[in-house]
Amino acid sequence: MSNIIIFRGKAATGKTFITNFLSKKFNITVIRKDDIYDSLSMYNLEHSVKNSASYDIIAKIIQTNIDTGSDLIVDISLAHNPYLKQFLSKIDFNNSQLFQFFCICSNNEEWNKRIEKRLVNPLPNQLFKSVKEAEEHYNKLDSEPLENEVIIDSIDDISVILESIYDVLKF
Repeated sequence: MSNIIIFRGKAATGKTFITNFLSKKFNITVIRKDDIYDSLSMYNLEHSVKNSASYDIIAKIIQTNIDTGSDLIVDISLAHNPYLKQFLSKIDFNNSQLFQFFCICSNNEEWNKRIEKRLVNPLPNQLFKSVKEAEEHYNKLDSEPLENEVIIDSIDDISVILESIYDVLKF
């Protein structure tokens, strides 16, 4: 049985930091939506095409891991709940355990600093041109944690974050 571990949330909420740590700790491959999006950027495609293709590719990779009994950590944004539900509906999670984590940064000042830091040398997947633009974007979304998601606050010390994750994963 596969363990599929999904981390989602707004930009700059610690998903990549946390998934890097877990990947090393448990020796589980991590796949990131941003890595796929950035790779597709060399093909001069529209944002919506790159975004849609990235999620389709990730859904296929997750399904392959489930079908082969392999564990996988997934780092995706999907802060908008309807998009998350649409994404998850593409995958048959039978023969797997799904663990879902919703990453937040409860300190708005810290989150703003993280966004500003990204603006200095943005990657292709980082479309915001200002903190204000990021705030306006996320304010339009239905981005509350779902009932089955564990909230991870990246403002907490990493030991607290990891303890709450380990309590859920129990491997």
